Amino acid sequence: MIDFQTDIPAAAIMHSKRDSLLKRLHSATVSPAACARKWQGQYWQTHGDERSVSCATCRRFDAVKQRCTIPFGTPLRKCVVSSLEAHFHDCHGEDVLEIGFGRFKLARNLVTRSGGRWTGIDPQQPASRPARLGTGGHGLANVLPFENQTFDRVFGVQSIEHWGQRAGGLREPARYEDCLQEIARVTKPGGKIYFDAPIHFHGNEMFIVGDVQRVRSLFENAYWENVHIERWRENSAPLLRYVPSDKEFKDWPVEIVSYPADQVEEIRENGVVWLLVVTATRTSTSTSTTIN
Repeated sequence: MIDFQTDIPAAAIMHSKRDSLLKRLHSATVSPAACARKWQGQYWQTHGDERSVSCATCRRFDAVKQRCTIPFGTPLRKCVVSSLEAHFHDCHGEDVLEIGFGRFKLARNLVTRSGGRWTGIDPQQPASRPARLGTGGHGLANVLPFENQTFDRVFGVQSIEHWGQRAGGLREPARYEDCLQEIARVTKPGGKIYFDAPIHFHGNEMFIVGDVQRVRSLFENAYWENVHIERWRENSAPLLRYVPSDKEFKDWPVEIVSYPADQVEEIRENGVVWLLVVTATRTSTSTSTTIN
């Protein structure tokens, strides 16, 4: 049973018109220079080869008022905003591809305002609007319509968990190996990738159950180096925990096919929603497998 003194059920947070306006305003006015100042230096704690960004030590935490200073969104969305501010305030001279761009423009505005060129693909865009460099259009992660070594940076905001999603019947689930091979193909040697995804929420089963090692193993091959895992808000204290709810649970039996029932039940009872971030660097062509 949920303790409403210590938990926020995901379904309990309403998206108001004010919330939506504040989100759009923030994206429209975001300053890369201000983000660079706020997020300079180390903002994480190191645990082995992983990084943890707890609420108490996040640059967006107001210790006096005991709150996050991002004035809109769910706790998960606040973490997404913080992570994008930290990672995308300097894209000067870069060609940047966003996979699954949707309507959230914070990342693309940071890219363009810091001197980069943004390109986006999204499967929900009309097929009559093909993706082209410098604009957004239709495209799939496993069939990227670009030449080899086109981009300095490739990223996805809350999209990687959906590539292999079974529930919903929106499209045939993609193989993660195919998607990441395509991404490696279009990324320049030394180029960077960034993907964030919710844990214990929705999408492919490995994200629902929080199988971080399985996610990380996707990047442990000849294509990628300097792989880093960041855990945002896994430790939410002193803020309330953010927990999954019945809205998310309804798809779990369809998605989860490889994990034991008792593990899933434990997550239903005690799991908290947090943001996983994976970053890596494309290896040089001299040391990586040739991609046709």
